[in-house]
Amino acid sequence: MRTMSLIFLGLISFQLGFSAERTEVKITGRFLGEHPKAIRYTYPVNGTSFEGFFDKVELDSLGNFQIVLNIDRPVLLNFMYFGSPSLIIEPGNNYEILLSLNKDNILEISGDICETQKVYSNFPHQHPMHCLFEFGQDFTNYHSIVLNLNNDLQKELSILNELYNQNKISEKLLNLLATDRKIYYYTAQMVLASRNHLEKISKNKEVPDDIFNIWKEAANGVPLDSEFILSSFYSFSFLEMHLWHRIYTTFDFDDFVKLRAEKRNNQSIHTHNIELAKKFFSNGILEFFIAGTFNHQNRIRQYDKNLNLIFEQFKKDFPESNYLPFVEKTFQNMIEKQQELNLMN
Repeated sequence: MRTMSLIFLGLISFQLGFSAERTEVKITGRFLGEHPKAIRYTYPVNGTSFEGFFDKVELDSLGNFQIVLNIDRPVLLNFMYFGSPSLIIEPGNNYEILLSLNKDNILEISGDICETQKVYSNFPHQHPMHCLFEFGQDFTNYHSIVLNLNNDLQKELSILNELYNQNKISEKLLNLLATDRKIYYYTAQMVLASRNHLEKISKNKEVPDDIFNIWKEAANGVPLDSEFILSSFYSFSFLEMHLWHRIYTTFDFDDFVKLRAEKRNNQSIHTHNIELAKKFFSNGILEFFIAGTFNHQNRIRQYDKNLNLIFEQFKKDFPESNYLPFVEKTFQNMIEKQQELNLMN
């Protein structure tokens, strides 16, 4: 009996050790051509791929680097170059990649990568907040643009499903990539609706119901309880546009505009954004959105006068948040920049 117990314990130890080992991912890379001294990349905290949660890796004189991560699910890792595709990584795998900049200064990924990566890299990756300009400058023909966006999305989903049917990707990876592409196209669709909404408002015209209909369709295109809702590089933008849809369909527009003007004059516009998010988001979605809001403020250099209170409230609301180390670093950077601006004024 004792021998069997020891064997059983040994098997458990082996399985646990193997399971832990399989979470490690090693990315060995080389940057071709002229290369920077270091590359920033999104750190997949909670499986996210967000520009505000990042780390960096030093490159040697030949452009070589190595990144070692531990993940428990497939994730998308972004090197911080505008318009670049994400690198698909899965637990327990090793990757040997080559990075290079094309003529448009967009990062390209090659090397020992799977067929799925090659397919995914060929999908559009210009940020959905900007990709509408591919259709020209006139966004008033929004019905035809929405049709094109939906057609492109369905084509990509069909390609991903074919890879799954050929057993080239797992169901989890299919769900991750499908969610990412939905977030991409539905964010673009919401931006399109938002632009037309603002255009009508600025000209004192009535906003047609169909503008809100296409906004609603996109806002509900990825349910907030989806497993990979936070795993796309575009997740924060999707949630931001989702939030504005909820705002415009909940509050009286004129009253809301007056309130926003007051908040802006009081330098509390981002505090108000968080208050609004708390009305419509909860749990992990809310935690991610507030953490991301700090990065957004830092990027555009707009700081609320009660910045300290926002930060302290975040720590109180989410004391165990895995985002805290990143938010703390961003917060310190914001304080330093705020002090510089105060000295300049």
